[in-house]
Amino acid sequence: MLACGKPGMLACWKLGLRPPLLLLLLLGPLGPCSPGAPAAAAPADDAAKLEFSTERPLHLVSPAFLSFTIDANLATDPRFFTFLGSSKLRTLARGLSPAYLRFGGTKADFLIFDPKKEPAFEERSYWLSQVNQDICKSGSIPSDVEKKLQLEWPFQEQVLLREQYQKKFTNNTYSKHSVDMLYTFANCSGLNLIFGLNALLRTADMHWDSSNAQLLLDYCSSKNYDLSWELGNEPNSFQRKAGIFINGRQLGEDFIELRKLLGKSAFKNAKLYGPDIGQPRRSTVKMLKSFLKAGGEVIDSVTWHHYYVNGRIATKEDFLNPDILDTFISSVRETFQIVEKIRPHKKVWLGETSSAFGGGAPSLSNTFAAGFMWLDKLGLSARMGIEVVMRQVLFGAGNYHLVDGNFEPLPDYWLSLLFKKLVGNKVLIASVKGPDRHKLRVYLHCTNINHPRYKEGDLTLYALNLHNVTKHLKLPHHFFNNRVDKYLVKPSGPDGLLSKSVQLNDQILKMVDEQTLPALIGKPLLPRSSLGMPPFSYGFFVIRNAKVAACI
Repeated sequence: MLACGKPGMLACWKLGLRPPLLLLLLLGPLGPCSPGAPAAAAPADDAAKLEFSTERPLHLVSPAFLSFTIDANLATDPRFFTFLGSSKLRTLARGLSPAYLRFGGTKADFLIFDPKKEPAFEERSYWLSQVNQDICKSGSIPSDVEKKLQLEWPFQEQVLLREQYQKKFTNNTYSKHSVDMLYTFANCSGLNLIFGLNALLRTADMHWDSSNAQLLLDYCSSKNYDLSWELGNEPNSFQRKAGIFINGRQLGEDFIELRKLLGKSAFKNAKLYGPDIGQPRRSTVKMLKSFLKAGGEVIDSVTWHHYYVNGRIATKEDFLNPDILDTFISSVRETFQIVEKIRPHKKVWLGETSSAFGGGAPSLSNTFAAGFMWLDKLGLSARMGIEVVMRQVLFGAGNYHLVDGNFEPLPDYWLSLLFKKLVGNKVLIASVKGPDRHKLRVYLHCTNINHPRYKEGDLTLYALNLHNVTKHLKLPHHFFNNRVDKYLVKPSGPDGLLSKSVQLNDQILKMVDEQTLPALIGKPLLPRSSLGMPPFSYGFFVIRNAKVAACI
């Protein structure tokens, strides 16, 4: 170790040597040049030099880049739609605004709108409690109703998961009261609703039967609802789910029919997204190509789905494996190649995604460990040009939700909230010099200009450390003297990586009350500090007063 006296320390810093991060933090306001303060560089194998490319934005993603879903299976028993009246759930959803809220999933193709259906008791109780109230500001679900539903929810979850595992789906009806509940939830939470229509309703000659969609359009029009539309979910698996085969050309024609239907209604300017197809594998690629040729002109963005692993067999090691994280790259590239060849310049969205398919991986997809897949997917998606990423799900059955059955936010919720607050929509490039880049993964954006603490020109770096040792990120030389705010996320409690609770800069994150999210406070680092990343951690670093022209 090289020790530096008071004048010698400055000389050491000029050579690029710095005291350990822990010592810098302990020095606090005394400053780095306090008498007798030792200094040392991080060990060479723990230091990682960063390179930035900030001349111009690589991509511009949507302000609603991080969006999310409500699975249509919540409507299987409409009583549980009443959950969407929870003021706590709305507070959590509002925290992630602006965003799209997609109502879709496998069950969307087994739901039939019945405008004459009576509301469930729980729905009726909610609406009666809202009479003469400002529906977005009034109280929550009647407490007795909420407690009853929460007690019954674990049993309903099992019903929904069993249907999904067995792939034996039955048709269910939903009422106008359920539509009202869904739209009110989105509207009061500052979200733009995308409604997935049933594509399995077919005429005798296998064309799409649009009559039920027409009923729904008429109702939504009568209520002056403003929403966007999809048709079908993962049509590549219709044969397996329903014994019905629809090729890409037919699906394209169905979308043309839907666009004509919208054009004759109050929704003539509404957005239409699709085809919500699965990952680009052989038969799926064929379907996507023929769909884009036949109907690609009428959609506003191309939507596809991605999951890394099978939730029933996934392991903790899978969630921490950079090779598995990298599989997403080839899927994105192939999807873009198809779209650019057939429908050049058409925007591409990740219309549904999470860690593991099949409802997620138990005790993994809802823990701190899931954050590595989630944050890396956000980073790669932005870097590769995907405009919107829709996380499955905000709330619902399974293990990949952001909010649990008691409306408690899970680790990926807090990670999403940090992303929303700190990360702007201008995408830049950051990389790690040397071999560390596989397990030390970094991404760079302009900082979110809506954050009150930061200003145009600031940078937000976010990083994942998949090493089992602490790594020290070293900023490029021209940002070396900038002040940096650290937002380091680590698990809280004895469960470690499998914890369902997280801390931000050593403070446990939790809601202040049902209508108040906590302040997300960064920890200022001294200039010239390395950015310490403990083993298996992730976080954000805002580089202040960076004055990057591309961000102004």
